[in-house]
Amino acid sequence: MTTPIPRRTMLRGLGAALALPWLEAMTPRSLGAIGAAGDAPRRLAFVFLPNGVNRAAWFPERTGSLDRMPEALAPLESMKDRLTVFSNFAHANANALGDGPGDHARSAACFLTGAHPRKTMGSDISAGVSIDQVIARANRGRTRFDSLELGLERGMYAGGCDSGYSCAYSANISWASPHTPVAKEHRPRELFERLFTTGPAGEDAAARASRLARRKSILDAVGADAAALRDRLGANDRRKLEEYLEAVRSVERRVEAGERGTQTPEELGVEVPEGVPAEWSEHARVMFDLLAMSFRLDLTRVATLMLANEGSNRPYPTIGVTRGHHDSSHHDDDPEKLADFAAINRLHASAVAGFLETLANERDASGQALLDSTMVVFGGAIGDGDRHDHRNLPVLLAGGGEDEALAAGHGRHIALEGDVPLCDLFVSLADRSGASIDRFGDSRGRFAVPTTA
Repeated sequence: MTTPIPRRTMLRGLGAALALPWLEAMTPRSLGAIGAAGDAPRRLAFVFLPNGVNRAAWFPERTGSLDRMPEALAPLESMKDRLTVFSNFAHANANALGDGPGDHARSAACFLTGAHPRKTMGSDISAGVSIDQVIARANRGRTRFDSLELGLERGMYAGGCDSGYSCAYSANISWASPHTPVAKEHRPRELFERLFTTGPAGEDAAARASRLARRKSILDAVGADAAALRDRLGANDRRKLEEYLEAVRSVERRVEAGERGTQTPEELGVEVPEGVPAEWSEHARVMFDLLAMSFRLDLTRVATLMLANEGSNRPYPTIGVTRGHHDSSHHDDDPEKLADFAAINRLHASAVAGFLETLANERDASGQALLDSTMVVFGGAIGDGDRHDHRNLPVLLAGGGEDEALAAGHGRHIALEGDVPLCDLFVSLADRSGASIDRFGDSRGRFAVPTTA
């Protein structure tokens, strides 16, 4: 009897450590191909939408079945049976509560913490522990990364960004403690190398750069190990391995293409940090693909991704929006601004649609679609960007298998009764993710998807 390959086997070589997808050879023969996988891990991703939405373009006209997606969510049409659009979630602790202006900062800080942040531009920042970190702690050590924190704009941790609030609030949604935001990664190359490479202990930045420069591709680095593994695999596993290695190379090529860029910052009208694709959609695509691969390889089970920092005023000229995002959100019912705002909302929804489609098409170790074992929360803590309100928030829940209670309402627009704390949903998501808690933020109880709405 052939000895099974350990589940956490990695391909190694020249400073690279490439995790493997599940293969039949990882299954003890006595268990069979399906029994070895066991129950699929439950995964969770939070995708943050800044600056609110054009409500008329975002929310479906009617409750009930999603016969047709509204303008801003049209890119999600093919996934509408795998998601639910909610109305009337609220975040009361993002309100001023006597602190005056600063809704953008409070929005990001409150989104996953449910806490009202202290108004300060100094080092005495204080919000709350975010729900992703609560879940990460409950599952500590089960995966290589307890959590991943990603974004499409750089993190900020000091200075003032919004009416007396620290930039740390506007640029972060994940908090390890009330005083410590978790640094996010916005550079695809850095994320790729973090996921798939490893250098010697004590390696400094210059040595690391030199090592990576000598390597044409991660597949070159692990080629010998991969060849040796192929000799131990059956036909199905060899096919799976080749498909996987090509997927890794495809993502690596997009990382490289983004670094080269095809348009200049001047042409795009936006400052582009070094190592980041100049075009927003390509940046989003490669970051979402890397996140999907992290889930596929079970490198992490909870992640956050900010589509932009709260209050971001980035223009999107590739879709014809030369006015800044924040400026567009303050539409004052101006038709041109409303059109620009809806176009930005649609662009962001398009990136999420691509992520959901990738999860739907990829298989995990149990053989089921990744989307069946993954739930995705897409939304923000500002409703109408012009009014800066924190009720009737844009919230979309996608994924989960047929046996998931929270997926029972998929394919619908559900209008909740009154202002339901978004933290109620977080309590239920924590339950599903192995971190049972009774209360979180301003929650009033556990959330159950209405069966008739």
